Amino acid sequence: MKRIKLLSISLAVAAGGLAAVSEDVISQMNAWMSANNHNRIIQIQNEGGVRDATDTVEISFYSNSSFKVTSPRGVSMLVDPWRNDPSGAWGLWYRMEFPMTEVDIGLSTHAHFDHDALDRLDANMLLDRMAGTFELGDVKITGIADKHVCVAPGIIPWTDAVKQFEGRDDPCPPTNLRHLDNNLYVIETGGMRLLMWGDNRATPPAEVMEKIGQVDVVFVPVDGSRHILDYEQADNVVKMTGAKVAIPHHYLVPETTFVTSTLMPAQEWAERHPHTILDGPTVQLSAAGIADMKSHVMYFGSHNMVSGGG
Repeated sequence: MKRIKLLSISLAVAAGGLAAVSEDVISQMNAWMSANNHNRIIQIQNEGGVRDATDTVEISFYSNSSFKVTSPRGVSMLVDPWRNDPSGAWGLWYRMEFPMTEVDIGLSTHAHFDHDALDRLDANMLLDRMAGTFELGDVKITGIADKHVCVAPGIIPWTDAVKQFEGRDDPCPPTNLRHLDNNLYVIETGGMRLLMWGDNRATPPAEVMEKIGQVDVVFVPVDGSRHILDYEQADNVVKMTGAKVAIPHHYLVPETTFVTSTLMPAQEWAERHPHTILDGPTVQLSAAGIADMKSHVMYFGSHNMVSGGG
């Protein structure tokens, strides 16, 4: 393995003139070592999927802001796998490494450690902060470029820490650094439109909301500490998008995440709405099944795929 790493470093230096290559970069360069191949993708490309269509879209919670979405024809997508901060500046958040997960498409909304561990995915393709449109099989993904929340609305003033980390007084748009960009994803499959909000600001410009349009399911970053969105902002996101179902994320899951993350559970927010407390890490949704719902919150709580299924 040491020889492989040294070879990877040598090739990277020769190709790009790099002076040094981090362990993270090395791990991301190891796609060539995967035992998988494009046969599955070729099948989806030719046949529209890898199975006959089911009646539902499967959503599995991988803790924090990470979800796996599987289309009716079996195309799988995993959004925002997490890792501990490699710089150490933000402390130890996670009790374990994100499990190596096989998936057709990996996606990351933005360049923060709790959303960008794409190297932990055995993915046939990666959409990293994508803007534009991607289609494969029975899935269409639209990426919309916008901005991360830059003013902490809750009990922990992490904006002040960002100022110290960056060494400047104003981290906000339009002069923000790249890590405070965010890409929203609208995933269309199974007759539904699912919106991955990521850590986006609470009130995007009108042209962004126009590109999003009305959605059926919205994934909302809200927790008891109001780390990304406060309760009013989260409510407004659900209202603006016209979502029938809202799924909280970016909250404390004690089985995977330390309290040093400063996060808290999201059950209080969930219980302010018509809600379902889910009894496992996976839920099956259909267009017909949610047709009569309005702003209905489905809360995974501690049930997740990483710590043994909850």
